[in-house]
Amino acid sequence: MKTLYHMNNLDRAYLLARLFPEELKELTDFIKKQAELWRKHRLEIEKKWIEKNIDVSVWYEYIANFERRYLKNGTRLYRNKKTFRDQLFDGYDALFSMHATINYTQQKECSQELKYAIFMLFGSRKIVDININP
Repeated sequence: MKTLYHMNNLDRAYLLARLFPEELKELTDFIKKQAELWRKHRLEIEKKWIEKNIDVSVWYEYIANFERRYLKNGTRLYRNKKTFRDQLFDGYDALFSMHATINYTQQKECSQELKYAIFMLFGSRKIVDININP
């Protein structure tokens, strides 16, 4: 096994999936809900956008890519650890999945163990710092 320092996003997502297979459905559903929330508030978010490292249109491309993968793969995303890893945490598109995963730690459904594992693997800092009011 690679050290944490030498792991990439795919390695980290696969390890998370292997450690918490029973949590993948809830996590995947949460990521989907986050994508829907971002879509619903797009105009409001575009007006408030202040991120310097990523353009709002690029961020929404990542969300669109997640939604396509979710529709294409369905339940395989949480039933198959490699599909979870490959479809949600590969390339730059992983930024949205990582952001939503980090946000999942603030939900009451997220177990303490999963929360600490997410923080260890992906950090605790949100990728994009914007407040969306559901």
